[in-house]
Amino acid sequence: MAIFHMSFSNISAGKGRSAIASAAYRSGEKLFDDKEGQHYFYARSVMPYSFILTPKNAPAWASDREKLWNEVERKDRRANSRYAKEFNVALPVELSADEQKELLIKYVQENFVDKGMVADVAIHRDHADNPHAHVMLTNRPFNPDGTWGIKSKKQYILDENGNKTYTGTSKYPKSRKILMVDWDKKEKIIEWRHNWAASVNQVLEQKNIPDRISEKSFENQGIDEVPTQHEGINSKRHERKAFNQQVKSYRKSKAGYKNMQEKVVNRGHLDSLSKHFSFNKKKVVKELSQELKTYISLESLDDKRRMLFNWKNSTLIKHAIGEDVTKQLLTI
Repeated sequence: MAIFHMSFSNISAGKGRSAIASAAYRSGEKLFDDKEGQHYFYARSVMPYSFILTPKNAPAWASDREKLWNEVERKDRRANSRYAKEFNVALPVELSADEQKELLIKYVQENFVDKGMVADVAIHRDHADNPHAHVMLTNRPFNPDGTWGIKSKKQYILDENGNKTYTGTSKYPKSRKILMVDWDKKEKIIEWRHNWAASVNQVLEQKNIPDRISEKSFENQGIDEVPTQHEGINSKRHERKAFNQQVKSYRKSKAGYKNMQEKVVNRGHLDSLSKHFSFNKKKVVKELSQELKTYISLESLDDKRRMLFNWKNSTLIKHAIGEDVTKQLLTI
């Protein structure tokens, strides 16, 4: 079944991360870090399929993974510099490996590379049921001559006469930050996620595959379910697998509760009618219920209702998914 998973994050110096180490881990390639003076290499049982896509203005060295990320770190030297933007995306298992690659390349080219980013792509197939890709994207655009451009510029706030303005006794003029690209806006992530879902669904439709995916949450789709988590292959995979199993158990319990709730409503209707039943009629109803293997107790119906209410608010959640994740589930 096709699933939607696409998460974005930043690789930044402020979080103690290295662009070289990140690229080496994702690509499976041995890379030398000029700044650290050491190699980074992470052995993998299944070698990733990796490649680099570059925009028109990019210099030739941008296609060299080691050179690219060393140049990024050389350009952005501040302690809180963001070296790259990265997204992790699940590839649809309904497609072949070649079809997955073709879909991913087209999507990355149209949404990122054509806009000026260099994309370092690594497709991981460590697990047959979990094909996915890591894509590292440069944050800084290139100038027409192939040199690094600027991410933003300072614009002074002027008065009606064109003079710089100041706040109070401050000696620094008022200014605003003007972004040269819109890659850091939250709206872009929403757009990129939507475009991935649309790209996948278009291919699935072309191949007459009925499955569809959506970037929207279950709540926004009007689906009354708890979403599972993409397991991935990182250190938290087993935790997420356990959580997914808990969600499945919760869904099963929820379905059982809904069925029980419907029975209570039906019994309520019967209770209203039975107020006018004679003793003999109640006896007939009891005999019929036994024949139909349907539990009906007109005398203890209110007690059963209270029991169901308490079960809903305690047993259903705590026993189905565990008290330790009850708060997390309620938040979701």
